[in-house]
Amino acid sequence: MIKAVSFDIGHTLVRYNNPLNWKSLYEPALKRVFEKCSIDLSDEGLKKATDILSKYNTRENPREIEVTSETIFNEILCAWGQQHDKLDIARETFYSFFQADAVCYDDAMPILRDLRLEGVKIGALTDVAYGMDNSFSLQDIAAIHQYFDLVLTSIDVGYRKPNITGFSMLLKAFNVLPSQMIYVGDEQKDIIGANSIGIISVLIDRNNSSPSWGQKHTVHSLSDICGLVQFLSK
Repeated sequence: MIKAVSFDIGHTLVRYNNPLNWKSLYEPALKRVFEKCSIDLSDEGLKKATDILSKYNTRENPREIEVTSETIFNEILCAWGQQHDKLDIARETFYSFFQADAVCYDDAMPILRDLRLEGVKIGALTDVAYGMDNSFSLQDIAAIHQYFDLVLTSIDVGYRKPNITGFSMLLKAFNVLPSQMIYVGDEQKDIIGANSIGIISVLIDRNNSSPSWGQKHTVHSLSDICGLVQFLSK
């Protein structure tokens, strides 16, 4: 009996037009930060900030322990010789640059609504980029947030997937066995993390690329999830 379904957010529930690796967009984002913080733009300052961001870029330097936005942006401000009172405007400007085009997939709200009607608990476990605080990252699911019983980010958990800590927190919060939960994600770390604790892993393969990461099931649209829940609950 499936009692809970949990989801990754980025490219599972929410579409972004920006590349997964933000490195190619550091420069325009940082130039906006310079402007908003009233800091004189310099090539040296731009390079220092780019080097720091690259260090925390999980697409190039994967890590399981999460790092906060305060750590990252205070390091950047220090490299610029700036006071920490510019922290809030610096990180807000940087994050908003990348969030401008975030939109929920068309199949996200209907499946969450249907699962709610079925009485299934709904959760989310997602990794954030560059220590993004929940006040920023959860804006991406503002239109569907009401359907969730629990949303956990890597900032809440302290670890990134495939570490099992976040998955364990979901199971405990919902008081279900791993075999009673489905986890839906689009990346290998989603599948590895779910499998490692016994949660039923489901890959959302929107592009029909057919990766084989050990997922228990593959769907091409979130609209297939209810049927899968019913099938597994027989």
